[in-house]
Amino acid sequence: MSGQTEGKRNANMDLLRMISMMMVTMLHALTKSDLLPFMGREIPANGWIAWGFEALSVSAVNIFMLLSGYFLISSKFKIGRLVEIILQTTFYSAGIFALFLILGKFPLEDMNVYNLLHYFLPIHMETYWFISAYVIIYLLLPLIKSGVHAMSEKQLQGVILWMLIFECVVKSILPVRLAMDKSGYSFLWYLTLFLVGARIRLYGFKVVKTAKRGWFVFIASTFLILAEIYTVCQIQLRTGRLKEMTTVSLDYNHILVFFSAIGIFAAFLHAKPLGEKFGRLVCLLSPYCLGVYLLQESPMMRYLWQDWFGLREVMEQPVPVFVLRVLGAVVAMFVLGICVDGLRSVLFRGVTHFVCRKDRV
Repeated sequence: MSGQTEGKRNANMDLLRMISMMMVTMLHALTKSDLLPFMGREIPANGWIAWGFEALSVSAVNIFMLLSGYFLISSKFKIGRLVEIILQTTFYSAGIFALFLILGKFPLEDMNVYNLLHYFLPIHMETYWFISAYVIIYLLLPLIKSGVHAMSEKQLQGVILWMLIFECVVKSILPVRLAMDKSGYSFLWYLTLFLVGARIRLYGFKVVKTAKRGWFVFIASTFLILAEIYTVCQIQLRTGRLKEMTTVSLDYNHILVFFSAIGIFAAFLHAKPLGEKFGRLVCLLSPYCLGVYLLQESPMMRYLWQDWFGLREVMEQPVPVFVLRVLGAVVAMFVLGICVDGLRSVLFRGVTHFVCRKDRV
């Protein structure tokens, strides 16, 4: 979904895309199974491990936003790509709804026009908020590209800096929730990171110039995220204040999450090229990553698939069992999503071929 549609694929960035989708799956596994205990009180070993997984994974969505800017800024606008993303999204939202309806798993008392729109108009209803923001970005791509290319490097840098201050820095230092702060679930934050990714593509990194530095920034940001959560929870426990701020450092538009994404992005961008065989495999599978997200976050599946792996009952398991169950669920859901989207891709090609053949007749 990063827009890497033209020319030779970048295996390193494709691998980052796949790892980021596993990170997204981890986030959905942990938060929607209530595996993140409050840090203000005594936390079991499994709770700390869960928080570690969360902090390591929270930059995933920002990485996808950076990838969008990095590749789309050098891509042509194609109406076919826009139609493809809308059809693919609707395939999952409406298709899974229809499957559950046929199997008698959809509660008929929830059958009303408003709810049905979430399945059949997923872009307009923000059934998948990230896809809705992506579609807006793509619709505006010609304008965004024209603006970026019309600016000097210094001007683009200035625009990005002010957008980061407005959307990221201020919320990260104030001990209150701002009225305009959507925690990064917004088109404005997507646009900000899109421009950052575009700048990296056009002018490169000026600070994080090596993979080693990138990994350092990523790991340091992860530890600082955990430290801030712990500190704020302790303050809230002792004073009763900052209740709404206990997990603010997990917001996508928090400065530490931003740095985490920048770090791992730089690490993969500057990494040595993948081996030829492994690189080909990565480039083959990477285009199906979006299907992993669309499958697990479809309205009917959003809080269901965690039960398939018994994740809501694993907190009391021994540490090795807990780790294996959580990681196993993430990998299994990722593989399932890749397979399902592979089948969807074959189906779409079959339908396209059939329509084109009918048109020729």
